[in-house]
Amino acid sequence: MDELPDLEKLSVAEKEQLIRELWPLRALVRDLAAQVTALQLKVTELEARLATNSRNSS
Repeated sequence: MDELPDLEKLSVAEKEQLIRELWPLRALVRDLAAQVTALQLKVTELEARLATNSRNSS
């Protein structure tokens, strides 16, 4: 499913099926969002360390 279907055209049963298919993904999305946040913090930390490292400047 690449695009959101026209929800007005879906039957109640089709909407229920769509919800059943998507519901398990919410935990995955939450976990991935947490991982992205942690990685962003790590990148920021590493960039700060790199900027203060006098050995890497020429």
